[in-house]
Amino acid sequence: MKQYQLQAVVRHLSTFRRIRRAERVEDNLLRLQFDKGASIGFDLSRGQSAIFDAEGLEAVRRYQAPFDTVLKKRIWGADIVDVSMPHNDRIIRIDTELKGAYKTERSALLLEFTGRHTNAIVLDEEGVVLEALRHVDEQASYRVVRPGVRLAPLTPYTGKRSAGEIPDVDAWLKEEARIRRQRRLEDLKSRHRRALRRKIGRLEMELEGLADRRELEEKAKRFGEYGAIVLAHLHAIKPYDTRLSTVDFEGNPVTIELPPLPNPKRMGEHFYALARRAANKAENLHIEEENLRSRIAFYRRLLENLEAAGSEEKIALLFPPKQRHIKKGSRFRCETFRIGEFRLLVGRNERENLWVLRHARAQDLWLHLKDRPSSHCIIQCGGRRQVPREVVLKAAKICVETSVTQPGDYLVDVTHRRNVKILKGAHVHYVDYDTIKVSKT
Repeated sequence: MKQYQLQAVVRHLSTFRRIRRAERVEDNLLRLQFDKGASIGFDLSRGQSAIFDAEGLEAVRRYQAPFDTVLKKRIWGADIVDVSMPHNDRIIRIDTELKGAYKTERSALLLEFTGRHTNAIVLDEEGVVLEALRHVDEQASYRVVRPGVRLAPLTPYTGKRSAGEIPDVDAWLKEEARIRRQRRLEDLKSRHRRALRRKIGRLEMELEGLADRRELEEKAKRFGEYGAIVLAHLHAIKPYDTRLSTVDFEGNPVTIELPPLPNPKRMGEHFYALARRAANKAENLHIEEENLRSRIAFYRRLLENLEAAGSEEKIALLFPPKQRHIKKGSRFRCETFRIGEFRLLVGRNERENLWVLRHARAQDLWLHLKDRPSSHCIIQCGGRRQVPREVVLKAAKICVETSVTQPGDYLVDVTHRRNVKILKGAHVHYVDYDTIKVSKT
C-alpha cells in the first residue's frame, strides 16, 4: 500500500461515525462495516496488503482466536473518535469509544501496512497491547507486539514517498475489489488447473501402460502349458531346482525357469496360478480401461468447468477444502466433496456410481440429473433426519457441474436412497422424489 492511498482512505474513514461490525473473514483479512452501509476489507497479508470494498464478501470460516475475541469485545459496535496516520507512516489508527451500562472503554485499532511487517493490533487507552493478529517477541524485533506490553512507535521512515491523488475513494475501493477478485480468481484457476492436469496425466499414463489383451492371453496360455509340463515331469525335478530343460507335448525343446520352491508339485501350481491371473486380467482388461477413460473424462469436465468459472464461489463449490482428519479405513472409491458438515459422494463412472449406490444408507439423499446420464450423488446424512435446503442445492449444483459442461437449465431429481431400486448396473428406478432446477452459466 502506498502512503497517498492510505491518506485518502483515512480521509474517507473520517466521514464515518461508528463501526457496526468488526471481524476476521480470512486468515489475514479484516472486514469493518461502518454506518451508511459501508463495508471495507483490509487485507494484511505480508507483501500483498490491500484495502478494498468488501460488499458481499463472505467469511471463509468462523474465527475464535483471542485476537478475534478482543476485536469483537472492544471494536465491534464502537463509536469512532478519531482516524489518523501516526507519524505520517503507513499505519491507519482508528480510536474508538464503546459505551456500556457502567463504564466507557476507549480502544485503538492499528492497521499496519508496512510491507512484510503488516499487522492488526488492538490497544487499550494506555497504549498497551490487548491482542494482535501477529505477535512479535524481542528476539524478532525491537518493537515487541505481545499482550500486556506497551507498544513502541515505529522508527520514522526517511525514504522517498510515492505521490498521487485519489479523487473518488468509493470508486477506487470498488476498482480495488474488482482487481483483487480477478487476481484471486486467476490464482485459484491456475492452482486447480495444475492439480487437475496432474491427475489427468497420471491416469493417461496408467491407460497407456495397460497390458495388451492378446499378450495377456498368450501369457496365460504359456503359463498353463508350463504348469502341465512341470506336473508331467515331477520325477525329474528336485527340490529348489531353478531350471527344467525338456520337451513340450508337441516334441519341441523347452526350458522353464522354476520358482525357488521345495516341492515340485507346488511349482506346477505356481504356474497355474500365474495363468489364472493373466487370464483374469485379460478378461477384465476392458473394465479397467473403461474405468480409466471415464475418470479422465470426469476430470476433463471439471477442467472445462473450471476454465468457464466466473467467480470464486463456483470454484469453491467444485474444489472445497480437503478434510484434514480422515478416519482410518474410510477409503472412498469415488470423488468426495464437503458441504459444511455433510459429505457428498460422486460417482465418476458406472462402476463408481454402483459403489455409491450400494454403500449409501437408507436415509441418505440421492441426486441424479433428470432423464439423462449423470453422476450418481449421495449426501451422507450421518443419522440426521433433515438436510438443510442450502446443502441440497449445493449438492445439486455439484451434480450438474460434474456431469455436463454445456451451460443451460438442468433438472436434478432428489430422493432418499431407500426410494431408489437398482435395476441393472447403475440403472435405477426411483419414486417419491423432488426436482430442483439448476442454472449452469
